[in-house]
Amino acid sequence: MAEEIDIKSVWNRSKAKEDPSSLQIDKLERKGTRTTLYWIKIILWIEFSLTILSMPFLIIYVTSRGDSVGLIAFYVFISIIYLFYYQFLIREIRRFNYDGNVLQSLKKLYGYLRFYVLHYYVVFWISLVVGFIYGMLDPANEEALSTINSREKWIAVIAIWAALLAIIGSFFHLLIYLIYGRKLKRIRKMVKDLESNQ
Repeated sequence: MAEEIDIKSVWNRSKAKEDPSSLQIDKLERKGTRTTLYWIKIILWIEFSLTILSMPFLIIYVTSRGDSVGLIAFYVFISIIYLFYYQFLIREIRRFNYDGNVLQSLKKLYGYLRFYVLHYYVVFWISLVVGFIYGMLDPANEEALSTINSREKWIAVIAIWAALLAIIGSFFHLLIYLIYGRKLKRIRKMVKDLESNQ
């Protein structure tokens, strides 16, 4: 892939102690090379923008439900943390050190992004399970649940919920992988290739 060739070229030339200006890094960046890091940065910017745009709607929604001020403040606080988190990752990608130790810079960035994606999976699955449990305990569903009056019916309902949970979870798990997972695999491959060339 083009981005792997670019990174390897930079690495090999830096090993040979060439002048960093000869790497034509500025030219590469001006052309907006469609590298893995470039696309991750674009996706992070999209998520950052969507978080900002969704905050007013989130506040209106939780206010209209009659949630406490403390819960509303919690939602806003979490959203602000995410905004800082996105900016941190975007800044780290921008600061990627092409003219220094490319391997160390790439490994450091890979660590940040890997943690981000793992956190994404964990938060998503926890939110999904908690959402299903919350839905079961919602007083609005009490009447429907009261009609389940036998063990067999409970087993059937739980089995249906579990299957639904697995289908929804698997779909979003795949979506996260397609958005971030494949790109992370490419970065990990670049790291391994550079390590093998040392």
